[in-house]
Amino acid sequence: MSLINWKYKLFSQQRELMLDEGTNLTVILTVWKRNNLEEQIEVLLNQTVKPSQIWIYHCKDYIRISKLLKKYPFVEVFYSSVNLKYFGRHTLAQYVTTTYTWILDDDIIPSQTWIETCLKICKANNAIVCRSGRIIPPNDFYPGVIKSQIYLKQHFVGDSKIVDGINICEEDTVVDYGCSSFFFKTEWEKYFWSIWPFTFQNGEDMHLSASCKIREDIPTIVPKQTSVENVGNLKPAYSFDKHASWKKEGFNAERAGVIKYLIEEKGWQPILWPKYQNSLSG
Repeated sequence: MSLINWKYKLFSQQRELMLDEGTNLTVILTVWKRNNLEEQIEVLLNQTVKPSQIWIYHCKDYIRISKLLKKYPFVEVFYSSVNLKYFGRHTLAQYVTTTYTWILDDDIIPSQTWIETCLKICKANNAIVCRSGRIIPPNDFYPGVIKSQIYLKQHFVGDSKIVDGINICEEDTVVDYGCSSFFFKTEWEKYFWSIWPFTFQNGEDMHLSASCKIREDIPTIVPKQTSVENVGNLKPAYSFDKHASWKKEGFNAERAGVIKYLIEEKGWQPILWPKYQNSLSG
């Protein structure tokens, strides 16, 4: 056997061992200024249901990953010297060939059962599945700004209650848009791009949920999360570092513009605008 054939066989064996093509899922990770890549890859490889492919969107060159990737030769990398920000991941997702896509932020470390949970809920409810989300109050274009503890509990789903250092969600909950971790059917990217974004600087999370709701009445669901065994993020503290987007000046003002655009110009109707009842499949 030639050296080339031997290396190819070894690569195939590694891929078969680490990934599961039958899952029909591509995971898209982002590398920018946070150095959590190895931890994220390891938790993906230890899922109860493994992904079929792992893609990395490597934005700019703040973090060097070439040495790390030698450990994971089956991981695909897409490098951009241009900062395409949040929407760059959805540009990449248009090339995914698996049935499902899961995009997660660089500060998210899910439990080992998270893919299993997302697949079940996505299939049962034909829904986008996110680890947390927001329910927008009527006439409130700043749902990310906490007005009170009551406001927090009523409108922040999946990250308003903390037990043993992790955020919990007491039941499967329909929200207006999800945050940080987005599991969906790949074909829904056509709805995402069928409505041109208000800005490419912010709000891709709102845009995903709104466009799918507008085009095909696809809901966004935050699953029940009650322990380290089924939570969508084991390391919530990672989201409070100096790289957190929500800390940047003008962040919420930009998002207010996105919400106003999607509601007033594109016909998005959040749950409480006016209020309507939702039902979840069992």
